[in-house]
Amino acid sequence: MRTRQFLFLVLIAGLVLMRESRIEPLASVENSFASWLNTNAKREPSRAPLVLLEITDDDLSATPWPWSPFDFSLAVSAALSFEPAVLALEPVLSWEAAKTEQITLLHHQLLRVPKLLLGADLGVSSTLLPPLQEIPLLPHVKGETGALPEYNAVAQRPVEELRLAGALGFENLPGRGETLQRVPLVFRYYGHVVPSFVLQAAMLWYGVTPDEVTVVPGGYVALGEAVRIPIDARGTFAVDFGIPITRLSVGDLILAAAQDQKPTAGAAPRIKGSFALVARNDGASRMLHFANRSGSRGEFFAQSIATIQQQAFIRRIPVYGEACIIAAGIALAWYASRKSRLATVTLGVAAVAAYMLIALGIFAGTFIALPLLLPVGLIGFVVLLRLID
Repeated sequence: MRTRQFLFLVLIAGLVLMRESRIEPLASVENSFASWLNTNAKREPSRAPLVLLEITDDDLSATPWPWSPFDFSLAVSAALSFEPAVLALEPVLSWEAAKTEQITLLHHQLLRVPKLLLGADLGVSSTLLPPLQEIPLLPHVKGETGALPEYNAVAQRPVEELRLAGALGFENLPGRGETLQRVPLVFRYYGHVVPSFVLQAAMLWYGVTPDEVTVVPGGYVALGEAVRIPIDARGTFAVDFGIPITRLSVGDLILAAAQDQKPTAGAAPRIKGSFALVARNDGASRMLHFANRSGSRGEFFAQSIATIQQQAFIRRIPVYGEACIIAAGIALAWYASRKSRLATVTLGVAAVAAYMLIALGIFAGTFIALPLLLPVGLIGFVVLLRLID
């Protein structure tokens, strides 16, 4: 094979790989590689202004699940004593039978919260036309929304007495068994776009109303001028599990509040001015699969919110960067055409190893994720052509 033909075939292969890696199913491979870079790149991220108030196994030993409205009242009252900027409750505050006076007490406690987020869940009803529920909508949507998850019912939400105490956020996640690397920001409900629990949390944190939110599926979610979150066509963004967050059990929180702990040391004083999330994190709740471990839904939401707070968004390398990778692949092909088959194989292995180290270094400094399929595919293509030539 002539050198010009060899280089032309490498160019065509690079263009095909660049295009196909942007769409499913290969796009999922690139997302997994970005998560791998995020997990293994050496960096020292700063601590997020978020406190995960964990309902632990010890807490459930003292007060078994499900908790009553009175139990949540104790947790909310204790958290308020440390003055969080935003308080969120991940468990859906819904009871089939609960004492009215307990719900009234919890309602009074929730009304004291400056900014409150309550969890809810969307669902799919088999009824032809299930009743339309009043839920928060995002009016400013640009582009195609067909890839966003769609629901036609509200499966769970707080009891009516608590519903208007704060903002609702929907906690729906992908099906069980999937490795969670990305979190949804928006869903569709009867054709309308609605915010997820994480997006509603970010809106409260930045003080943004639904009218100030712009959604561009496959592009970004803009919270006014405060922050722009990159999302894919399904409305999800990559979570940074490496951001440190403060953790405190609800039992220790209640004890600290009862002792009137001063803001000098420990985890409790960090609640002031932060985002406080009350969530289960006991052994039974840690059923989700993250990139490198198992965890709970509350942990996943906490890391997602922390990613937005720190604006630690993983960005894909621009098109011109991928063009440079193709140019490097062509240069590698030209060099390999002048080497033996064995030398080409050795060169290919060395090139892949060097690329991984470069990708880790670039990600650690810039949060830019280099592609995987394009360079590895090109190197494999060059080696294969050289072996059969």
